[in-house]
Amino acid sequence: MAIEDPHHLLGRLRLGREEYCQRLLTMLIVGGPYPRWNSRTRPSPQGARFLRSLDELSFGRGEWSGQPLFVDEFELRPRHDDEQGGAPDYAVLWNERLWMIELKTESSSHRRGQLPGYYTLAGHHYPGLAVDLTYLTPPLAFTPPTTRDGLKFSHVTWTQILPLLEETWSQGTDAERHVLTALRAALESIGSNWSGWRAQQVGVRREEPLTVENTAMAMAEATARDGRQRAVDHPAADLDQLQRLRLALRQTICASPAQAPLRHVRPWLWSATTSGGNALTASGRDTGFELRLSRYRKPAC
Repeated sequence: MAIEDPHHLLGRLRLGREEYCQRLLTMLIVGGPYPRWNSRTRPSPQGARFLRSLDELSFGRGEWSGQPLFVDEFELRPRHDDEQGGAPDYAVLWNERLWMIELKTESSSHRRGQLPGYYTLAGHHYPGLAVDLTYLTPPLAFTPPTTRDGLKFSHVTWTQILPLLEETWSQGTDAERHVLTALRAALESIGSNWSGWRAQQVGVRREEPLTVENTAMAMAEATARDGRQRAVDHPAADLDQLQRLRLALRQTICASPAQAPLRHVRPWLWSATTSGGNALTASGRDTGFELRLSRYRKPAC
């Protein structure tokens, strides 16, 4: 399958700058269409070359012991229902090492506790592995997470990796060069109004805010009444957004009166790779994840 045209992608999905840049870079790394979230793929030869260069820039690692697996939207499941869970934008996996990469294009999207949370969940789910984390952002002032033996952290800016992108894909296929040009333009737009920039690119009108929370709560109330499992068809920008929506719904449900039927509804994330069955929504078929609502005999909280 071919790499999706960046302008088609920009018009097809309501993506923020971060998610748009992530998808473009992912397609370059895998050398093909954007994969399902949390799926394991091999980077293309050019993608592996770029990742090795980024690894060397981050941690001084110029050589690899074997070819790793690459994951876009790496799922770190919550340890219990009242925890959000995590989803680093990228993960690169070896038998002995987990390297996570978190991308930001907006300084405002830096969240306190996000990076330490990744270390905590990675240590829980992948004990015994060396865990490294690269934070790729615009120039940003923040307090780096505290690391200990076996954990490494590196802060890298987009300006630093632009030469790596050019060296890797400037002589690529027509499709790769087109994606590289679009990625470079989006990165150069950092600091400007994204909605206005996107509208100029694809000729879209200003969009109204989504009300997915209200829609999902209405579906939860319907499931509380009739017991039918439902799935929210929400084209979330990333897995982290879907995790936040699940936790927000759970908190709202748990705040309802003790005897309310709504208390028996549990929001959970269906995964194509671990849950079995088929997606119930278009967004689930596209990403491999969807938010579902199920009713149980016992209260869920």
